[in-house]
Amino acid sequence: MSTDPSPPAGLVLVGESTLPRLFLREPGWQIGLKVGSERTYCFAIAPGQDYYHRLADGELYLYRGDEKFCLPCADRRGLLSHMPKVLREPVAPIDLEAPAAEADYQVKE
Repeated sequence: MSTDPSPPAGLVLVGESTLPRLFLREPGWQIGLKVGSERTYCFAIAPGQDYYHRLADGELYLYRGDEKFCLPCADRRGLLSHMPKVLREPVAPIDLEAPAAEADYQVKE
C-alpha cells in the first residue's frame, strides 16, 4: 500500500474519493449487480483473450435485454464516459435597441 497522498494520474479528487465519475452515454441500458454463483458472462471478449469472461460476484455491469457487459468492456464499446454531456451552447445575446436614426415617416403622439 502506497503512502503517497496524491491521487493516481487521471483521477480527480471529489471530496475524499479518488474514483472517477461515470456517465452512461446511451439510453436503454441499465445497471445491474451480479449476485450469486450462477455463471453469467460478459458479451464481449477482452483484448488479449479468446473467450468470453465471467462476471464476478458483486460486480457492476450494464445490460439491455440479454446483452451484458462488464464496465471495462462497456467503456471500450463507448457506452461509458467520464465527462457529463455538455449543455446546449449558450445563446448569443440579441441587441434589441433601435438605431437612433430618424424614421422616414411621421409618428403621431
